[in-house]
Amino acid sequence: MGKDEIKALENAYAAEGIPVVSNASANRWTDDVPMLIPEINFSHLDIIAEQKKNRGWDKGFIAVKPNCSLQTYMMPLYALQKAGYPVKRMIVTTLQAVSGAGYPGVPSFDMIDNIVPFIGGEEEKTEKECLKILGKVAGSKIENATLPVVSSTCTRVPVIDGHTASVNLEFDLPEEKKPSLEEIKRVWREFSSVPQELNLPSAPKNPIVYREEENRPQPARDRDTEKGMACVLGRLRKCNVFDVKFVALSHNTKRGAALGGILNAELLKAKGFFD
Repeated sequence: MGKDEIKALENAYAAEGIPVVSNASANRWTDDVPMLIPEINFSHLDIIAEQKKNRGWDKGFIAVKPNCSLQTYMMPLYALQKAGYPVKRMIVTTLQAVSGAGYPGVPSFDMIDNIVPFIGGEEEKTEKECLKILGKVAGSKIENATLPVVSSTCTRVPVIDGHTASVNLEFDLPEEKKPSLEEIKRVWREFSSVPQELNLPSAPKNPIVYREEENRPQPARDRDTEKGMACVLGRLRKCNVFDVKFVALSHNTKRGAALGGILNAELLKAKGFFD
């Protein structure tokens, strides 16, 4: 189905009074539809009342999740923002698993002994969706954040499951107020949010897991951390161009897709949206 058809179908279900919790991208940029990562923008649930009012819906509504690759690095970014370390600019290079292309996926002759340095639409999603997630509810719509400015390169690699990202960050702070490497690790290790407070069934106990080994995270070893729902980080170090750089990993078909959608539904239920 095309995006217009998917949008029409989701709207039709919601108009019939059925809550729609979607993995599809059709409504991600509808300005009164929350695009949720539950640990980050749970406050965007406030827009649902406006969404219903705008459309004359009673019990039905639409909530969606973002692109799977964003799950890899948005939590560590948000954790730093929440701790008082806002990010000004970010460069992201993703190494995305073949399962992210869906079935039957990328032809084997394209992937064996190869890397494909282009995934249609992924770089645009990487550079823009994070701004909606970090935005705020303003009246009858979600107002996007203005920072960070993001530059991305998205590649497909011969890995079955698990999206990896190499991330470079520049903080929007004077030099003397920028966090040390140890402070950044502390922020990540102590990060917890609403899904953990509510003890939602699919929520990871530790949403961010930092590995000290110099050769981690690795998809084959780390993608199933916290049942595939954690963001696994490693290789935090100083950056000669920006401030810091690190490697991040998430399970694209669990946190990035099915279980991520289920966690959204669990949050909505816990907050009374299915009553």
